[in-house]
Amino acid sequence: MKLAQLKYSFLTIACFTALYLFGTSLEVNDPKNPPVSTINGDFTNKTLGFQRIYVIYQQDELSSKSNFEAIAALLDISATFIKQTTVPQATVLKQIKRYVASTPQIAELDTHARIYAQMVRDNIESALILDSNIDVELDLKERLASALSDIDLYDIIFVGHSYADPAEPQAKDTLTILAQTNQTTDPSQLMQRMWTKRKFSSQQPRVFRTTFPKGIFAYAINGRTARRLHRRFPLWLTRVNEDFEFILADVAMVGMSIAYSISPPPIVTYRPDGLYEKQLLAGSALYAMSLRQDDPSNYSPFGDWKHMWQ
Repeated sequence: MKLAQLKYSFLTIACFTALYLFGTSLEVNDPKNPPVSTINGDFTNKTLGFQRIYVIYQQDELSSKSNFEAIAALLDISATFIKQTTVPQATVLKQIKRYVASTPQIAELDTHARIYAQMVRDNIESALILDSNIDVELDLKERLASALSDIDLYDIIFVGHSYADPAEPQAKDTLTILAQTNQTTDPSQLMQRMWTKRKFSSQQPRVFRTTFPKGIFAYAINGRTARRLHRRFPLWLTRVNEDFEFILADVAMVGMSIAYSISPPPIVTYRPDGLYEKQLLAGSALYAMSLRQDDPSNYSPFGDWKHMWQ
């Protein structure tokens, strides 16, 4: 059984990657479709240096939408709100178009597909796509400017992610020290542990080439990648039973895209119902406005670091 599952997983990834590469090959020499977007935006403007910001919300979670509206007003951000496809709507799509994913997966995938379609229709060449269930650093604009000024070209940038990326050197070094000093009682090691955590928590976000993004809820995408995904989504949905995060991770890992992640993430998840992965923010915008009761400045930077961070 395990061997059969392994073979199925390998075939699924191979099939998906082949589909993606097929879609990519159509654009390699297209002079009207430049290979990647250039980072040259003003990160202090209303759309954080991108052409547009899309914020996805669910009809039954209007409190999260209100929270983002408060963040937008505080930080002078302008966004376009996109209502997420509902499960009943996804059920209809699954029956009519013979999609193979689960209905919750289809609901999420269709929502992002509609954003890509809008980008193609309106000729949007760069966009930041967010979930409404988020909190951000008070100095979000400055942090984005600091991180993204180090790169020139990109296809996709993972701005908010709840798990560490093995490709980030500084995160790897930090986790090594935390593991070595975990549950220690030695005073010198406790001091080393405290300063290691403080150093990582207080650093400005850095950008790095990603290899395996996980727990994605905020990302920037350029026009070429949006067109690519827009064209290939209908085929993928009828052949691949995977969720949205799998698709984005595959886009990053396939080697045909320039993909970056930002760490520590300046955007993290937050839900008023408490059902979310608690992550570090040095200065929470929602906490500053008394829209959340917990102060995230002592939380772990990533969900998979919780057992080491305490």
